[in-house]
Amino acid sequence: MNTRTWNETFKISSQSVNARGVLGLFGLLNLIQETAWLHASRIGFGADQMARDKMYWVLTRQHTEMKRWPDFGETIRIQTWLRPPEGAFVLRGFKIFDSQDECIGYCTTTFLALEQGSGKILAVDKMRPWDDVISEEPLTLETEKIPVRGEYEKLAQFAVRNSDLDINQHVNNAKYAQWILDSIPYELHKVLKLNSYSVNFLAETYLGDTVEIEKSLSDSSQSESGGSTVYRGVRTSDGKNLFTARLNWERR
Repeated sequence: MNTRTWNETFKISSQSVNARGVLGLFGLLNLIQETAWLHASRIGFGADQMARDKMYWVLTRQHTEMKRWPDFGETIRIQTWLRPPEGAFVLRGFKIFDSQDECIGYCTTTFLALEQGSGKILAVDKMRPWDDVISEEPLTLETEKIPVRGEYEKLAQFAVRNSDLDINQHVNNAKYAQWILDSIPYELHKVLKLNSYSVNFLAETYLGDTVEIEKSLSDSSQSESGGSTVYRGVRTSDGKNLFTARLNWERR
Protein backbone atom coordinates (compact mmCIF):
# COMPACT_ATOMS: atom_id res chain seq x y z
CA MET A 1 0.00 0.00 0.00
CA ASN A 2 1.25 3.50 -0.91
CA THR A 3 1.65 5.43 2.33
CA ARG A 4 3.24 8.53 0.82
CA THR A 5 -0.19 9.80 -0.21
CA TRP A 6 -3.16 8.89 1.99
CA ASN A 7 -6.89 9.11 1.20
CA GLU A 8 -9.94 8.97 3.44
CA THR A 9 -13.56 9.10 2.27
CA PHE A 10 -16.34 10.68 4.34
CA LYS A 11 -20.08 11.06 3.89
CA ILE A 12 -21.23 14.46 5.12
CA SER A 13 -23.48 13.68 8.07
CA SER A 14 -25.97 15.76 10.01
CA GLN A 15 -23.36 16.16 12.76
CA SER A 16 -20.91 18.02 10.50
CA VAL A 17 -23.22 20.44 8.66
CA ASN A 18 -24.09 23.95 9.75
CA ALA A 19 -27.44 25.73 9.87
CA ARG A 20 -27.42 26.05 6.07
CA GLY A 21 -27.14 22.30 5.58
CA VAL A 22 -23.58 22.35 4.23
CA LEU A 23 -20.32 21.16 5.72
CA GLY A 24 -19.12 23.89 8.08
CA LEU A 25 -15.59 24.96 8.96
CA PHE A 26 -15.65 23.20 12.33
CA GLY A 27 -16.81 19.95 10.69
CA LEU A 28 -14.21 20.22 7.92
CA LEU A 29 -11.34 20.81 10.33
CA ASN A 30 -12.32 17.69 12.27
CA LEU A 31 -12.32 15.62 9.06
CA ILE A 32 -8.93 17.02 8.08
CA GLN A 33 -7.61 16.15 11.54
CA GLU A 34 -9.04 12.63 11.30
CA THR A 35 -7.33 12.08 7.93
CA ALA A 36 -3.98 13.28 9.28
CA TRP A 37 -4.29 11.09 12.39
CA LEU A 38 -5.02 7.97 10.37
CA HIS A 39 -2.10 8.61 8.04
CA ALA A 40 0.25 9.36 10.94
CA SER A 41 -0.77 6.10 12.65
CA ARG A 42 -0.13 4.15 9.46
CA ILE A 43 3.44 5.48 9.13
CA GLY A 44 4.34 5.09 12.82
CA PHE A 45 3.64 8.60 14.09
CA GLY A 46 0.18 8.19 15.62
CA ALA A 47 -0.81 9.53 19.02
CA ASP A 48 -0.30 6.16 20.75
CA GLN A 49 3.08 5.64 19.11
CA MET A 50 4.25 9.14 20.01
CA ALA A 51 3.03 8.71 23.61
CA ARG A 52 5.14 5.57 24.02
CA ASP A 53 8.17 7.67 23.11
CA LYS A 54 7.13 10.48 25.50
CA MET A 55 6.31 12.85 22.63
CA TYR A 56 3.28 14.51 21.13
CA TRP A 57 2.40 16.64 18.11
CA VAL A 58 1.16 20.22 18.24
CA LEU A 59 -0.35 22.08 15.32
CA THR A 60 1.33 25.45 14.85
CA ARG A 61 -0.18 26.89 11.66
CA GLN A 62 -3.00 26.01 9.29
CA HIS A 63 -4.34 27.56 6.09
CA THR A 64 -7.52 26.22 4.49
CA GLU A 65 -9.27 27.42 1.33
CA MET A 66 -12.57 26.12 -0.05
CA LYS A 67 -14.00 26.69 -3.54
CA ARG A 68 -17.27 25.06 -2.54
CA TRP A 69 -18.74 23.68 0.69
CA PRO A 70 -20.32 20.23 0.15
CA ASP A 71 -23.95 19.58 1.06
CA PHE A 72 -25.41 17.15 3.59
CA GLY A 73 -25.29 13.61 2.19
CA GLU A 74 -22.42 14.27 -0.23
CA THR A 75 -19.35 12.07 -0.19
CA ILE A 76 -15.94 13.71 -0.17
CA ARG A 77 -12.39 12.39 -0.31
CA ILE A 78 -9.56 14.02 1.63
CA GLN A 79 -6.04 13.36 0.42
CA THR A 80 -2.99 14.11 2.54
CA TRP A 81 0.77 13.88 2.21
CA LEU A 82 3.95 14.94 4.02
CA ARG A 83 6.71 17.19 2.74
CA PRO A 84 10.31 17.09 3.96
CA PRO A 85 10.75 18.69 7.40
CA GLU A 86 11.82 22.34 7.45
CA GLY A 87 13.89 22.95 10.54
CA ALA A 88 11.80 21.84 13.52
CA PHE A 89 8.57 21.81 11.50
CA VAL A 90 6.74 18.99 9.74
CA LEU A 91 4.63 20.17 6.80
CA ARG A 92 1.48 18.38 5.65
CA GLY A 93 -0.69 19.11 2.62
CA PHE A 94 -4.33 18.26 1.91
CA LYS A 95 -6.74 18.32 -1.01
CA ILE A 96 -10.50 17.89 -0.72
CA PHE A 97 -12.35 16.23 -3.61
CA ASP A 98 -16.09 15.85 -4.24
CA SER A 99 -17.79 12.70 -5.54
CA GLN A 100 -17.04 13.79 -9.13
CA ASP A 101 -13.34 13.87 -8.22
CA GLU A 102 -13.23 17.65 -8.57
CA CYS A 103 -10.90 19.38 -6.14
CA ILE A 104 -13.00 21.77 -4.06
CA GLY A 105 -10.53 22.69 -1.33
CA TYR A 106 -6.96 22.80 -0.08
CA CYS A 107 -5.19 22.90 3.26
CA THR A 108 -1.63 23.13 4.56
CA THR A 109 -0.58 22.52 8.16
CA THR A 110 2.67 22.75 10.09
CA PHE A 111 3.47 20.72 13.21
CA LEU A 112 6.05 20.56 15.98
CA ALA A 113 6.99 17.50 18.02
CA LEU A 114 7.22 18.25 21.75
CA GLU A 115 8.58 16.26 24.68
CA GLN A 116 5.96 15.26 27.22
CA GLY A 117 6.31 17.03 30.55
CA SER A 118 8.91 19.60 29.54
CA GLY A 119 7.30 20.81 26.30
CA LYS A 120 10.76 20.90 24.72
CA ILE A 121 10.77 21.17 20.92
CA LEU A 122 12.31 18.03 19.42
CA ALA A 123 14.50 17.79 16.32
CA VAL A 124 12.15 16.07 13.87
CA ASP A 125 14.88 15.44 11.30
CA LYS A 126 16.49 13.06 13.81
CA MET A 127 13.27 11.23 14.74
CA ARG A 128 13.31 8.85 11.77
CA PRO A 129 14.40 8.52 8.12
CA TRP A 130 11.85 10.59 6.22
CA ASP A 131 12.59 9.48 2.66
CA ASP A 132 10.22 6.50 2.85
CA VAL A 133 7.15 8.58 3.84
CA ILE A 134 7.47 12.01 2.23
CA SER A 135 5.75 12.77 -1.07
CA GLU A 136 6.90 14.70 -4.12
CA GLU A 137 3.45 16.35 -4.25
CA PRO A 138 4.00 20.09 -3.63
CA LEU A 139 2.06 22.09 -1.08
CA THR A 140 -0.80 24.00 -2.70
CA LEU A 141 -0.96 26.71 -0.02
CA GLU A 142 1.52 28.44 2.25
CA THR A 143 0.73 29.16 5.89
CA GLU A 144 0.88 32.84 6.84
CA LYS A 145 2.08 34.71 9.90
CA ILE A 146 -0.94 36.57 11.27
CA PRO A 147 -0.35 39.77 13.28
CA VAL A 148 -1.25 39.72 16.94
CA ARG A 149 -0.64 43.34 17.91
CA GLY A 150 -2.90 46.30 17.27
CA GLU A 151 -6.26 47.49 18.51
CA TYR A 152 -8.87 44.79 19.18
CA GLU A 153 -12.43 44.72 20.46
CA LYS A 154 -13.89 41.99 22.65
CA LEU A 155 -16.58 39.83 21.04
CA ALA A 156 -17.19 36.88 23.37
CA GLN A 157 -15.74 34.77 26.16
CA PHE A 158 -15.57 30.99 26.48
CA ALA A 159 -14.64 28.72 29.38
CA VAL A 160 -12.72 25.58 28.43
CA ARG A 161 -14.90 22.53 29.11
CA ASN A 162 -14.18 18.81 29.29
CA SER A 163 -15.51 18.28 25.77
CA ASP A 164 -13.07 20.85 24.34
CA LEU A 165 -10.00 18.73 25.17
CA ASP A 166 -8.08 16.40 22.87
CA ILE A 167 -6.07 13.29 23.74
CA ASN A 168 -3.15 15.47 24.90
CA GLN A 169 -5.40 17.30 27.42
CA HIS A 170 -5.20 20.53 25.40
CA VAL A 171 -8.02 22.30 23.58
CA ASN A 172 -8.68 20.60 20.23
CA ASN A 173 -7.43 22.80 17.38
CA ALA A 174 -10.83 22.85 15.64
CA LYS A 175 -12.46 24.30 18.75
CA TYR A 176 -10.78 27.67 18.22
CA ALA A 177 -12.52 28.00 14.86
CA GLN A 178 -15.85 27.16 16.48
CA TRP A 179 -15.33 29.87 19.10
CA ILE A 180 -14.64 32.44 16.38
CA LEU A 181 -17.70 31.39 14.38
CA ASP A 182 -19.84 31.58 17.52
CA SER A 183 -18.58 35.12 18.10
CA ILE A 184 -19.78 36.39 14.70
CA PRO A 185 -23.37 37.71 14.54
CA TYR A 186 -25.70 35.20 12.92
CA GLU A 187 -27.00 37.88 10.55
CA LEU A 188 -23.55 37.96 8.93
CA HIS A 189 -23.43 34.15 8.67
CA LYS A 190 -26.66 34.31 6.66
CA VAL A 191 -25.28 36.66 4.01
CA LEU A 192 -21.57 35.73 3.86
CA LYS A 193 -19.74 32.65 2.56
CA LEU A 194 -16.39 31.68 4.08
CA ASN A 195 -13.61 31.27 1.50
CA SER A 196 -10.53 30.73 3.66
CA TYR A 197 -9.37 30.25 7.23
CA SER A 198 -5.82 30.70 8.52
CA VAL A 199 -4.68 30.26 12.10
CA ASN A 200 -1.45 30.55 14.11
CA PHE A 201 -1.36 28.67 17.42
CA LEU A 202 0.79 30.57 19.91
CA ALA A 203 0.25 28.78 23.23
CA GLU A 204 -1.57 25.71 24.53
CA THR A 205 -4.95 26.06 26.24
CA TYR A 206 -6.10 23.88 29.13
CA LEU A 207 -9.15 22.89 31.14
CA GLY A 208 -10.13 25.73 33.46
CA ASP A 209 -8.87 28.50 31.17
CA THR A 210 -11.23 31.25 30.07
CA VAL A 211 -10.59 32.56 26.55
CA GLU A 212 -11.66 35.93 25.23
CA ILE A 213 -12.27 36.17 21.47
CA GLU A 214 -11.33 39.56 20.05
CA LYS A 215 -11.58 41.12 16.58
CA SER A 216 -8.90 43.38 15.13
CA LEU A 217 -9.99 46.95 14.44
CA SER A 218 -6.89 47.74 12.38
CA ASP A 219 -6.59 44.63 10.18
CA SER A 220 -10.19 43.82 9.31
CA SER A 221 -12.54 44.84 6.52
CA GLN A 222 -15.49 42.52 7.09
CA SER A 223 -18.96 43.80 6.26
CA GLU A 224 -22.12 42.43 4.68
CA SER A 225 -20.32 42.55 1.32
CA GLY A 226 -17.46 40.33 2.51
CA GLY A 227 -13.83 41.04 3.32
CA SER A 228 -11.10 39.85 5.66
CA THR A 229 -11.17 39.72 9.45
CA VAL A 230 -8.39 39.00 11.95
CA TYR A 231 -9.21 37.52 15.36
CA ARG A 232 -7.19 36.52 18.38
CA GLY A 233 -7.80 34.48 21.49
CA VAL A 234 -6.56 35.80 24.84
CA ARG A 235 -6.41 33.92 28.15
CA THR A 236 -8.11 36.13 30.70
CA SER A 237 -6.07 34.95 33.69
CA ASP A 238 -2.71 36.21 32.37
CA GLY A 239 -3.44 38.09 29.12
CA LYS A 240 -1.55 35.48 27.09
CA ASN A 241 -2.22 35.51 23.34
CA LEU A 242 -3.23 31.94 22.48
CA PHE A 243 -3.90 32.21 18.75
CA THR A 244 -4.48 34.55 15.85
CA ALA A 245 -6.72 33.76 12.88
CA ARG A 246 -7.77 35.34 9.61
CA LEU A 247 -11.09 34.58 7.89
CA ASN A 248 -11.91 35.73 4.36
CA TRP A 249 -15.55 36.08 3.28
CA GLU A 250 -17.58 36.95 0.22
CA ARG A 251 -21.23 37.86 -0.30
CA ARG A 252 -23.39 34.84 -1.11
